Amino acid sequence: MLNKKSQAAMEFLMTYGWAIMIVLIGIGALFFLGVFNPSTPSICNIASPFVCQDVAVRSGNGIIYLKIAATNIDSASISNIRINSITCPNTNAASAVLGISVNGVDNTNTAGADISTVRTGPVTITCSWPGSLGFLAEGIKVSGSYDISWTKQFGVSHKTVGTFSGTVEP
Repeated sequence: MLNKKSQAAMEFLMTYGWAIMIVLIGIGALFFLGVFNPSTPSICNIASPFVCQDVAVRSGNGIIYLKIAATNIDSASISNIRINSITCPNTNAASAVLGISVNGVDNTNTAGADISTVRTGPVTITCSWPGSLGFLAEGIKVSGSYDISWTKQFGVSHKTVGTFSGTVEP
């Protein structure tokens, strides 16, 4: 009689063992296929009258590219570009390689880069940091924001905050 009880116990353990093994193989396959590590698309949002067309964050020397367009504005300037709570340094005359540039032209105004040409077509805003930064290593997920101060034609001043997120590209 003792042998029958131990045989039943062994069959019970073997059945649960095989079931656990199948579940572990299934979870391993899902990890291998990348189900638990989804890619993060680069997205950019801002309120009207602006449209954020694209954003890219590059590793190495740490550069953010924003492509922005707008309609029905008279003047606009962008400032306080932040990524993971770190603000982009503004350009000054002493170090023209740092900070914000608009369509390849360096910004020398610490109050904000003039992007008034956004009313006639999209502008590419670039923000760069000195040297290589660990927080912008390839594959790191990042999020950030930027401020745009603008006026409508013959209107009052407004301030709009845009946001972006994505994965750092090579």
